[in-house]
Amino acid sequence: MIITPTEHDAPYKSSDPVELLIKEARQKARRRRLMVGVVLIVVALVTASLIIALSGGSAKHGPSRSQRSNTLNRTSQGVTVGPYASLDLAGPLAVSPNGRLYVVDDARDRILVRLSNGRFRVVAGDGRVGFSGDGGPAYKAQLSKVSQMAFGPHGSLYVADGARVRVINARGVIRTVAGDGEGGRARSIATGTPALSASIGSQLSIAISVKGQLYISTVRQLFRLTPSGLLDPLAVKVGSGPLKADPDAISLVEIGISGHGIIDVSGVNGWSIWQRSASGVAAYVGYARGSGGNFPLLARGPDGAVYGETGSGIVRIERKRLVTTFVFNNVHGEYFYLSNFAFGPHGSLYADDLAGDTGFEAHQQLVSVSGTRVRLLWQESNVVSR
Repeated sequence: MIITPTEHDAPYKSSDPVELLIKEARQKARRRRLMVGVVLIVVALVTASLIIALSGGSAKHGPSRSQRSNTLNRTSQGVTVGPYASLDLAGPLAVSPNGRLYVVDDARDRILVRLSNGRFRVVAGDGRVGFSGDGGPAYKAQLSKVSQMAFGPHGSLYVADGARVRVINARGVIRTVAGDGEGGRARSIATGTPALSASIGSQLSIAISVKGQLYISTVRQLFRLTPSGLLDPLAVKVGSGPLKADPDAISLVEIGISGHGIIDVSGVNGWSIWQRSASGVAAYVGYARGSGGNFPLLARGPDGAVYGETGSGIVRIERKRLVTTFVFNNVHGEYFYLSNFAFGPHGSLYADDLAGDTGFEAHQQLVSVSGTRVRLLWQESNVVSR
């Protein structure tokens, strides 16, 4: 019987020299093809890696670098911000510790940051009125009505948002620290009330001390937020009697805290500014009336003093007197009606206002003031009648 070897048997060995040469040539060809294939695979992998690196990782990690710049970015402070946006109606202002200007867009219920190129990006608010987003990115959250902003010493941004106080940390995450969201006037709040369950109302003023402690004023009461999240009421007395002895005269509209911890209050009794001592006694400093007949706004300056807005100028609050530091009216032929202001870390002043050169037409604008120089940062496109 003749047995023919199969593929599962031992390899057949031929003694024919020609067949052996052919077999060896075929093996060399297979080895060459294998080497060429390996080289091609390596070249392809290296090329793909270079393409991914040059495109910012778009092949495996989502949008390209240019695409990401239109959605997410970090300011030099580290706060995550959203897409570019236009400013429609400038509202309250705040300046971060590193000098970036933040402005509320009252038309769209958003907070924007002004970049060095003059454009704006969204810091908080998705453009819809409401309340949502706690624990997540602030630029995806809903805001109610931001009436005031204040920065803490480490870059956290505190916001009076409707009937709540919320904070945006350095990572851009938003959360509520005080207020149950019930609007209207605040209810009387007792010592030790949890801040998150307190009905603080929607007429709020906030201020941050140089040590980073949050102070909140309603129309009738002044509070300090404790580290454990409770509201600690602080007495405010005029002369020999507490303010609550005459409820109709009490109006804690705006508060400011100096570098020495002195609390200044506007609107305690009419258009006026008062200064609260450590014992809780409020002494009258002077008459001040804000733009449009409103109570004056207050803000701490880079020198640690509290400054007030009087409609067309800025005053520095000193003991028992108000010292005018800058008059806006008729600067470079324009008339200003100041509505919000904030100080930069090096003494520059930012303000938004209605301004016009004749008194018959006005436009809203955002300006910076350094010494006697007034620089236009933004101006609305539509001119409105005064």
